[in-house]
Amino acid sequence: MSRPAGDEPKKASVVALVRGLRVLQCFDRPGAELTVSEIARRTGLSQPTAWRLCGTLIDCGFLVKAPTGSALRVGAPALTLGYAAIQGQDLPAIARPYMAQVAARMGATVTLGLSTGLDIVSVDQVDGDFVVANRPVGWRAPMTSIPSGLAILAVMPEFEREQILASIATQDPEAWPRRRDRIETARVQLEADGYVSLVMMRGQYAAVSVPLIEGDTSRGRYWTLSCGGLQSQWPPEALTDAARQLKDIRALIQPAAAILGATAA
Repeated sequence: MSRPAGDEPKKASVVALVRGLRVLQCFDRPGAELTVSEIARRTGLSQPTAWRLCGTLIDCGFLVKAPTGSALRVGAPALTLGYAAIQGQDLPAIARPYMAQVAARMGATVTLGLSTGLDIVSVDQVDGDFVVANRPVGWRAPMTSIPSGLAILAVMPEFEREQILASIATQDPEAWPRRRDRIETARVQLEADGYVSLVMMRGQYAAVSVPLIEGDTSRGRYWTLSCGGLQSQWPPEALTDAARQLKDIRALIQPAAAILGATAA
């Protein structure tokens, strides 16, 4: 049964520390350089607050001034932390602690899947209160049959998506119109809401999914984080809450996924 995260007692947090970490999270791509105005806009902080936080981070060495202009970039201590966190790890190892948090909060199974050809393969899974029978880690499913596959199709560059869709269409021409409509619905939902949802197994099971890209769209691998459970226990508000948590995880680990892909290349 789902357990909304809001039911858990909130832990005390240090507001200034949270804001400072949000500033550092703005530097979400290799070589990123941002002005204080850009940081204020991205974080939603006022300009004076952004200036104070950036000044403190500069004093501590976590931000440094770029060689030219007024932009800032991450400094050596931040780079050291990032390198230490990612060294020797792969995407499943990075994602698993966050998957476990969502499974505990929602009481639902959280799955990390990987795109392989026209299918999705589960690479890791944290079980919740409801587990689909005969689906241990390693299960495989067609991309158009589950929200994780639809999320990947929705986030792919158009040229790559069209190649895959052409292959899917030839597999079963009679089913193609229905599958094409499902894919387009997923694309619109991902663009509008940042996630894809789907009710499956004759209306018994509901799930939501968000895509992750390891590397970049020109040479990366496509992953998804999914969360699901019994439809009878998952009203729309529970699905929305699960989707919000998956989007939060994606925001945290997508930069690391991009770096992993660049390092592997």
